[in-house]
Amino acid sequence: MSILTNLLGESPFAALEAHGERVHECVRLLREAFAAVQSGDRAQLLALAGRICQAETQADSIRNELHESLAVQVLLPIRREDLFNILEHQDSMADRAEDIACLLTYRDLKLPAPLMQQVQEYVENVLTNCELARGIISRLDLLVEASFTGRDALTVSKLITELAEREDDIKPAQTELTRQLLGAEPPLPPVEAVLWMQIVGWLAKLSKHADRTGHGIRMTLKLKSSR
Repeated sequence: MSILTNLLGESPFAALEAHGERVHECVRLLREAFAAVQSGDRAQLLALAGRICQAETQADSIRNELHESLAVQVLLPIRREDLFNILEHQDSMADRAEDIACLLTYRDLKLPAPLMQQVQEYVENVLTNCELARGIISRLDLLVEASFTGRDALTVSKLITELAEREDDIKPAQTELTRQLLGAEPPLPPVEAVLWMQIVGWLAKLSKHADRTGHGIRMTLKLKSSR
């Protein structure tokens, strides 16, 4: 018996939420990973990176089973391609979290305290966006029950708008943090500077996938309301 049949029955939306829980575990652990970098606890960082990789693998297993399940389901309340699109952006969040965790382990990445504080603030902004995406996905079953209309649809639409507005702030924050990292005094070692640039860039992509996950739900609401 498959993971989904055991845990989730026949609902693709319950499966999507379960997938989201594994994705969120990857993302949530990033907060602890950056804290380990800040404290210099390399053993803890390596352990957290391993847990993130494990959760990403579990998310992939659910995604693959959901793909197989959707391939044979005939009746769905939303278009199959829309559901696939939401799933893939959500899954990409776990992929990016894994990429970031791995990058953090490549070198002993130290920063001056004020600069590390700026990194932590940027990380928190990104993770808040991911948590908003999780909250949106967690309401899918309610949306299905309400036929994607009514109070629940309005609540979700407001969350998606909040997420989109927050996502607009990420690029300027990324640009400013990049300037600060490149202008550090004394300068960062070249290899470490490159790694930090990659980490900051992957965090921006993580936020973008969170936004695209929410946008996928918004498009579904628009499609349903136009019928």
